[in-house]
This record gives sequence, C-alpha cells and structure tokens, in this order.
Amino acid sequence: MSGLGMFPLIVVAAALGAGLLVFMLYLLRPPARRLLIPSGLIWDRVLRAGRRSDDRLRWLLSLLLAAAIAALIAVAAVGPALPDASGNDRVLVIVDNSPTMATRTSGGDTRFDRARQLVLELLDGAGPGVRVMLADTMRQIEIPAFEPREAALKRLRGLEVSFGQRPDIPAPALAAAAGARYVVTDGVQLRDLPAELNVLSVFEPVENVGITAFAIEAVPGAPHRYEAFLEIGNAGSSPRDVTLTLAGVGAERVEREVAVPARSSSRELIDVSAFDGGPVRASLMMSGDGLSVDDSAYGFLPMRRTVRTILVTRSNPYLEKSLAAQPRMRLTVIPPDQYADRGNADLYVFDRYAPDAAPLAPALLVRPGSAAWLPDQGAEIAEPAVASWDGAHPLLENISLRDLYVEKAAPVRGQADNLHTLVASRGGTSLMVTGQSARRWVSLAFALEDSNFALDAGFPVFLNNVINWMVGEPDVRAEALGMVYLPRTAARVIGVDGADVNTVSVAGELRFRAVQPGIYTVVAPGARTRIAVSLLDTYVTDVNASSLPETTAAVAQVSLPGRVLDPWVLLLSVALLLLGIEWLTYNRRVTV
Repeated sequence: MSGLGMFPLIVVAAALGAGLLVFMLYLLRPPARRLLIPSGLIWDRVLRAGRRSDDRLRWLLSLLLAAAIAALIAVAAVGPALPDASGNDRVLVIVDNSPTMATRTSGGDTRFDRARQLVLELLDGAGPGVRVMLADTMRQIEIPAFEPREAALKRLRGLEVSFGQRPDIPAPALAAAAGARYVVTDGVQLRDLPAELNVLSVFEPVENVGITAFAIEAVPGAPHRYEAFLEIGNAGSSPRDVTLTLAGVGAERVEREVAVPARSSSRELIDVSAFDGGPVRASLMMSGDGLSVDDSAYGFLPMRRTVRTILVTRSNPYLEKSLAAQPRMRLTVIPPDQYADRGNADLYVFDRYAPDAAPLAPALLVRPGSAAWLPDQGAEIAEPAVASWDGAHPLLENISLRDLYVEKAAPVRGQADNLHTLVASRGGTSLMVTGQSARRWVSLAFALEDSNFALDAGFPVFLNNVINWMVGEPDVRAEALGMVYLPRTAARVIGVDGADVNTVSVAGELRFRAVQPGIYTVVAPGARTRIAVSLLDTYVTDVNASSLPETTAAVAQVSLPGRVLDPWVLLLSVALLLLGIEWLTYNRRVTV
C-alpha cells in the first residue's frame, strides 16, 4: 500500500520537489529571436495593442496544472516503496508442513497440496505493494522475512512435508509480524494455536492404518529363533482388515490377515526364523488408506549362518581353542602343506604362513611372512612399543591396546594407497595393517607367542570383530524418518534408490535427511553401516486427531490489504484526469 500513513514527510517532500521542479522550468525563458525590421514604431504599437490583462492568469493556471500533475505522479511513484507503520501492508502466513499434512484427501490431493492452494488464493487477493512473511512449522525456512509477494510464492513452491521433529509456530516470525496473520494447518500435530492467528483449516477425516512399532528379537532360550513384533494402529472410525506382509532373505514372504479395531491398535508376533540374516520389510496392504509413509517399516535380522573357518598352522593350540570358542564357528585345522584354496571357506586364518596367491575368502594373517600380494615386511625388530591404534575401526572396536607387549615383530614399513594402519609403533612402523586384494584381509606383524595379545581380555573380542567385519556382518542401526546423525565426519550415504544422498558435516558428525522409509547404507573407509529407516510414530498415524473442525476456511472470507483500490492507483488516475484537463485548456487556448 501507499506510504502516506508511514512517512508523510517523505511524501510531502516528493510532492513539493516535483512542484518546485515544474516551477523552475516555467521560469526559464526561451532566448529572444533577432529580426531585422524597417521600423520599431509599428511593432511597438502592435505589441501594446496585443497585450491582454489575463496573460499572467493563464501562465499561473498552466503552472498549477503542471505542478499538480508532477506532484501526483511523484507521490504515486514513492508511495508503494514505503512500508506502512501500521503494518497494514504486511501479511504473515505460516504453513503447516508437519508429517500428517501428507495425508491424502478424498479429492486425491494431500492436505499440504490444499494448504499450498489456499495460500496461493490468499495472496492472489493482496495488492501489488503487500509484503509477505512466509514461515513453516518444520523450519525449512530458517530466517523468515518480509518480502514481495512474488518472492514469497517462490518460497512456497519450494516447501515440502518434513519429518523428524515436532512442529511449532516460529516465535520470532510471530513477534516480528504486524497486520494480518494466518496459519494454514490440519490441526493434528500443530495444536494450541495463538489467539492472534487466523486459522485456515485443511483438515478432512480419512481412513488410515499404519505400522507404529516394529522390532526383531531373539526368542529367550532359543538363540537361533527370532520373532518380529509389530503394532498396527487404526486412525479411522471403522474397523479395518489389512494384509500384513513380511519379506526377508532366503525364504518365502509371510502374509497374515489382521483385523484392526476402530481408533485402536492390534499387536502381532510372527516367527521370522526361516529368513536368512539381513533386512526384513514389513508392509500393509489395504484400500482407501490416507497416509502411505506409515505403511512400511524396516528391520534387520542378525546373521545366524555358520562361519566355515580354515586355520592353516603348524601348531597353535591356543589360537585353535580361541577360534573354536567363537559362536557360529565351524573350524577346520590343516597344516600349510595341505592348503588348497577350493572356495570352500568363509574365512581363512593363516598362522606364520602366507599363500602365494590371495585367497578367495577374507583372511586373518598372524606373522605371515612374504607373499607377492602382501606388503613388504621390514627387518625384525625387538620390543616395538605401541604408539597408537585406530579404535574407530570395526576390527578394534571395544579393544584397548594400552598394555600390549610385543617381544619381536617384522613390521610393515611405509604406506601404500590400499593399506590402512590399525596399530602403529613409536618407530613409525605398522604392527597391524588391513587391506584389500580380491577380499578383505588383516595382518599382524607379530606371532601370538611373541606377545601378550592372546592373553589379553580383548583378544576374543578381536576375533569376534574379525569374523563380523570379514564375513560381512553389517553394523545396523534403526532410525526414524528425518535427519540422521552419524558419529563421523566423512562417508558416502547410499539411499533407498541406490543414488548418493546429500550429506553435511557439522561439529564432528555427519548428517543426512532420510525422506522415505527404507535401508540406507553408509560407506566409510574400513566400515559399512546399514540404517533401517521407518516412521513408527503413533502421533503421525493418528491423522484424525485434529483440534479443528473439517475444512471451513474460504479465501473469499479473507480480507487482505490491497483488495480495494490502492491510493497510489487513485493518485495516478487523478494525474491522468489533470493531464486531460491540461490538454483541453491548451487546445482551447485557455492556457496559451
């Protein structure tokens, strides 16, 4: 709107300046024309006879018309650029983009689609000079500010439904706003709305059934049996029959018909022991469901298969007993002269021996000696002291090597691109390295009998870490939809569709946004983590728990500034009218 109410002095100054400019132009006189005439007496009589008494009045009338036209145009040009102190030219619009706004309505669109359309129609009724502050309840717009309507509409097109946090009214935006204030919401997760907000409701009750809990646990007393626990919630006003499906690796999927009471939930316990270790997907099938994001959930079944391990050694009873004590271990012990890689092992352990070629399975090597596929070893050194170890690597997780003593070792000297030092000595050599040829391997530069490592409490943990890391037992986490935080600074995150997910490193941790349920894979040097992302939120599944009635808002009932004729438009209209009068007086010789 016009700035007449906000800055009267600026407006008056603009009008006076335009009028003064016109007056100065009127004071300019054209230079006299020089003509040669026979006598000045005749022209003197002609000029005295031609003077009329109203010449000054005509000049003054022309001056007033021109000055008024210039002043009106100046005020009309300055006015829209000036804010209104009363706030009548400002509009605050808060858009609810919480998870329940993704609910599909009877018309086929979502509540958020309806909210976006309401805002478009709302701002369409505003005048060209209106300033809009667009904010959202999930803080996708970090710093809301007043801006032209077109800029606010561009921000609106970039908004989307978000997950991972509770929605709220941005307090800074509410405090900074003056004038009209609106919030567009379904009233489900956004409740206790401030009284000064005009509420535009997009709520419409729908039928919705979703998975609100999902966990896979071992059966007590039966370590090889696993059961999946599920809770299924019904937000609708009538009972629903749904098909629950569990799909995993290595077995046919499991289907079960579940009856879920109205406004209640059902709990199911399903045996999933037939599946091999790996991801398990639970999904619901039904007709007329309002929210799709809660119809599936993901979990992981621990690896339960036996690890076929071949220990190649001349004799090492302690290493043999330590390996045999590991769960899921099926151990075979052979001497080096009987070794032949036939692809019949999941893991090799080479004790003071290294084959000529890299094995077809992952390998743990203890003081292996020389081989073309292994890094070169330096000369044997006595009592190398441990300087550091990589406790973040999965192989050394939950292990302290502070008290490790090594009597003698043949460490790796220098570094190669495909090598990673796990334990380093004070002399800059590597006492434990890992690398990758065709398969993963880890090598100890010392024999167990030449150190106290085998007697340390962390040695069984180390062997367990070796099995898990070598054989592919993944590090698994369960997370909710939204922002996921990882305790590392660099990694590659692969999404559900196989494409890389954008990541941000902040304060020593890695963050990425999971926008849909599924299995996400985090790939880092020496580690691979699987993240099962699901919604599992009762407050989201209950999409009908609104504090508002059904859709009642109509944009026709909304009155925004600028819907009537703006003053600056009126001023331009008057200026055009005066231009017409000036043209008429000029042609009628009134101002000539």
